[in-house]
Amino acid sequence: METPNPMDMAVKTAAGVAGAAVVGPLAAPLMPVLTGLAVVGLGVFAAGSIIGQVADSVMHKKDDRDDIEDRLPFNG
Repeated sequence: METPNPMDMAVKTAAGVAGAAVVGPLAAPLMPVLTGLAVVGLGVFAAGSIIGQVADSVMHKKDDRDDIEDRLPFNG
């Protein structure tokens, strides 16, 4: 296994520090945007789940004369 060149390590470290210095000030203003996107995505997911459950229950509607135990979820 080769030993790393100290000059290569210094260049990589300098590049990492420079990248952090450029991205750091941009991160704080972008956090509310990312949070908003996450909240919107969660809302869309929840709405889709509810719509899917309603559509599934409408499509598989059983007769009212069925026993209540037949309509319970997780009833094997």
